[in-house]
Amino acid sequence: MERPYVRLFFPDADNPAEQLQAEQAAAAGDRLKITLDVEFAGGDFALQVRQIYKATRQDIEKPEVVVVMPVQEAALKTLSESTVAAGIGWVFLNRSAGNVPALRQLKPGVPASFVTPDQKEIGRIHARQLRRLFPEGANILYVQGRVTTSSAEARHAGLREALASPGPKIEVVSSLDGNWSSKDTQATLVRWLQLMLPAKLRVDAIVCQSDFMAMGAIEALKVMADKLGNPALRSLPVLGCDGMTSVGKKLVDEGRLAATVVVPTTADKAIEAIVQAYRDKSELSAEILLPPRGYPDDATLVRRNRATA
Repeated sequence: MERPYVRLFFPDADNPAEQLQAEQAAAAGDRLKITLDVEFAGGDFALQVRQIYKATRQDIEKPEVVVVMPVQEAALKTLSESTVAAGIGWVFLNRSAGNVPALRQLKPGVPASFVTPDQKEIGRIHARQLRRLFPEGANILYVQGRVTTSSAEARHAGLREALASPGPKIEVVSSLDGNWSSKDTQATLVRWLQLMLPAKLRVDAIVCQSDFMAMGAIEALKVMADKLGNPALRSLPVLGCDGMTSVGKKLVDEGRLAATVVVPTTADKAIEAIVQAYRDKSELSAEILLPPRGYPDDATLVRRNRATA
C-alpha cells in the first residue's frame, strides 16, 4: 500500500497554531495524493477520545494510521495501545503518553512514532534569550502551558537546565499555569500581580510558553499598569513561543514582544514520513525530533537590547 488513509486529531480549532498545522497537513496530503481527514476536539480530552474511538472502531472505512496531537496525553495511553493492537498505526504530535517504545513492540510492522519539536531546546533558547537581554541578571515570572502536559514540563526542564549553567543569574521567582490560553493567562497574571507587586517583589520579564499566552500577559500588564498607576509595567519585556509569522514574529517586529521561539510544524512532517514509510515499505522512525530557533537571532536581540537600554 503506497497511499494510506490517515486521520488527524487536534485539540482545538480556535488555536491558530493548530489551524496552521491542519492546513499544512492538508497541503502535504494533497501533494502526496493521500486521503486525509481532520477533526478538532474543542479542547475536550473526553471528546477527543470519543472521536478517535469512533474513527478506529465504529466507522466503516477505518484509517491505516491516526495522527494525534493530544488534548491530554495521559488520557490516550490505553486507547493508543488498543488501536495499535487492532492493526492501526498511531503517531503522537508534540507530546506523547510516553509509550511509543511499548507501542512498537506491541504489534511489529504497525507504525508507531512521536513527531515533535525539541521541547527542551525551546526552554534552552528562552534561557539564552534572557541572558542576552539581561547580562547583569534578572528575576523572571514563568508562564507554562497546562502544567500536566509533557510539552510544558519539557520546556520548563530545558529552561531550568540552561539557567543552572554558568552565566548571568536569571532567577525564576514564580511559575504560573496559563493553560495554553490568552484569556486564562491574563486572568491568572492579574491575580498574581495584584498580590505580589505591592509586596515589592521585583520582576524584570515574563516568559510564556506560547505567543497566545504572551498576548494575555501583555494585556495583564496594561490592566495592572492602570490599576496601580505604574506605567512602567507596560514596557516590561515579555517573551513568547510558537513564532507564527502572523502572531509571534509580528509581535516581535512591532516591539510588543521582546523575543519568541519559532517552533517547527509537525503534522506535515508526520504525513510525509508516514507516506515515505508506506511507499518504501520501511519502518517509521520511533521519534522525529525537529529543531526550534530563536527570533530574532542573537545578534539582533543584543543590538535591540542595547538600543533600548
